[in-house]
Amino acid sequence: MHVGTTNTVKTSKRVGLVILILVPLAFFIDFAIMRSSHAANSSGLRQSLVALYRGDVGFWLIGDSVTTRVSDWSFTDADQTVLVETRTPYLVPHFVRTFIARSGAQLYLFSEYFAPTPGQPDLRDHFPEARFWNRMVVRDPRIRVKIGNKVFKMRAYPITDENAKQAARQAFFSKYPDLRKQEALPESERPKLHFFRLTPGWDDQS
Repeated sequence: MHVGTTNTVKTSKRVGLVILILVPLAFFIDFAIMRSSHAANSSGLRQSLVALYRGDVGFWLIGDSVTTRVSDWSFTDADQTVLVETRTPYLVPHFVRTFIARSGAQLYLFSEYFAPTPGQPDLRDHFPEARFWNRMVVRDPRIRVKIGNKVFKMRAYPITDENAKQAARQAFFSKYPDLRKQEALPESERPKLHFFRLTPGWDDQS
């Protein structure tokens, strides 16, 4: 075996070893921080591993990065879910699967806070602390959103104005009819939706 080939093999092994160490470490750090959330339905380790395996949560989004201006977001209507990557204080990005809807050119995300199970506290009004990814977005609005196989840099801002909330709510009700059905549930069983408006990263200078 040539010296160059030997060095390449050694380098590959080192890189592989680093990956084997860093990925589990990142996952358990991420899991520990998510468990520090006050969410009543915070996942157990097994559930978190299943979600990781299914691609519902993870660390770095991989896809075709889009840097050109998008004038028509109607293609998002065909996507039932998207992946949202947030920036964390421990420098390892974290992504989750969630829902997207639009009203014209305005895109929205929502986070669903479920009604408590018996014996658990009611955290429906505990926004953003009851959801890890919500806390990360409020901390730093810079996110990456994977729609299909394309990844977009965006910023996400919590919606506080009641009229704006209603516009976002109607956008989701139109796209996801099952959400509207929840409105008929008794108040004690009804989840609460918290909304974010999205702005394309290249349009937002704040």
